[in-house]
Amino acid sequence: MLKRSVSHRKWANAVLTVLGLSAVLLAGCKSDNPAPSSIPVKLSSSSQMASSSSVEETVIDTTVSDTAIADTLPADTSVLTPATKESVVSSSFLNASSSSVQQSSSSEVVVQSSSSEVVVDSVAPVIMDSSNQEVVLEELPQEVAPDTVKDTVAAVETQEDTSLCANVPATVLCDKRDGQLYRTIHIGSQVWMAQNLNYAVASSWCYRNSLENCSNYGRLYQWTAAMNLDKAYSHSSAGNLIEEKHQGVCPEGWYVPKDSDMETLVSYVKESNKASGLATEEVGTSLRKETGWEENDEEILGTNRYGFAAIPAGYRDANGAFAFLGEEADFWVAEEESSGTQASHWSLYYANQTFSGEFRNLKTFAFSIRCLKK
Repeated sequence: MLKRSVSHRKWANAVLTVLGLSAVLLAGCKSDNPAPSSIPVKLSSSSQMASSSSVEETVIDTTVSDTAIADTLPADTSVLTPATKESVVSSSFLNASSSSVQQSSSSEVVVQSSSSEVVVDSVAPVIMDSSNQEVVLEELPQEVAPDTVKDTVAAVETQEDTSLCANVPATVLCDKRDGQLYRTIHIGSQVWMAQNLNYAVASSWCYRNSLENCSNYGRLYQWTAAMNLDKAYSHSSAGNLIEEKHQGVCPEGWYVPKDSDMETLVSYVKESNKASGLATEEVGTSLRKETGWEENDEEILGTNRYGFAAIPAGYRDANGAFAFLGEEADFWVAEEESSGTQASHWSLYYANQTFSGEFRNLKTFAFSIRCLKK
C-alpha cells in the first residue's frame, strides 16, 4: 500500500511537471509575439531594469520632461518621418542603453507599433495656422504685393483706352489722363483745342475756386504748372528745358504753343478775312465766342468765325486774387523773359478787337491754356 502511494505520487508529480513545462513554453511563445497594444514606459537610472535582448527597442526622449517610450519598433527608424526622428532622438537625455527600460503606468506618451505612428503628448507639435496667414495677408496694404499693383495699373490703363476714350470722334480730343473731352478745330494748317484746358495739377485753380467755373472756363495755371516744370523756375530761367514743341501740361500728342504758333494763327485769320471781304474785322473779333463776354459801348461782338471760341476766363494774380472773369482771356505760351521771372502771354479784351502777344507778366500769375496738336 505504501509503495503504491509512492508510485502514484511520483506519477502525479511527473504529470504536474509536464503541465508546468507546457505552461512555461506557452508563456514563452506569447512573450515572443507581444500584442500591438501600447506599452508606456519611463526611463530612470534607479528603476528596476528588465532585459529585452530578444526585442529591438527605440527610446523616445523629449526635452520637456523625463517621459519617454519604448516599444517593439524595428531598429531601422527610416520608417519615421524626418521630423519624428528629431523628436525621438535626444543627445541630452540618452543616458540609458536601448536594452534597459522601466515600465511605468503614468506615462502619457504612446507609440503605436502596428501603424508606425508616434504620438508625443508632451511635445507641442509645430503647426502652421493658415487662418493666421490669411489675417496677415488681409492686413497687408495692397502696395506691398507688386503683382497685384501691376494688374491694377494695367486695368486702369485699359479702362482709359476702352471706356473713357472709346468711340470718340476725330474732331474731339479725349484726355486719357482723366477722360475729359475737348472740341478741336482746324484753322489753316493748325489743329487747336477749341476749349480751355481743364486738367487738374498743382498750382492751378478754378476761378474763385468754383468747380462750375472750371467746367465753363477751364483751369488757370501758373507758368511753371503750364510747362510742367518745378516751381523753382518761377524765379529763374528754364533755359533748354523748354522744347520746340513743349508738351507741358497738355495731353499726349499736344503741346503749349509758342509765340510763333500764335503769329501763324493771327496771320491766317487776317488773310482769310481779307479774302472773304471782311478786312475790317479784327482777329480778336473773329476768334472770340459770340456769348459770355461783357457788353461794351462799342458793341463789339465776337463772331467765332473760325471756331476758336475764346472765352473770358479771367486770371489769378500773384497774390491769389481773381479778376476779369467775363472781360479778358489770357493764354500762356512756352516763352519766358531772359530774367526768368516773367513769361509771355497772349490776350483778348472785351472792349477791343485785337489779339495781341505783346504782354509779359510774372510767372506766378495764373492764365488759361490752349493746346496745339503736334
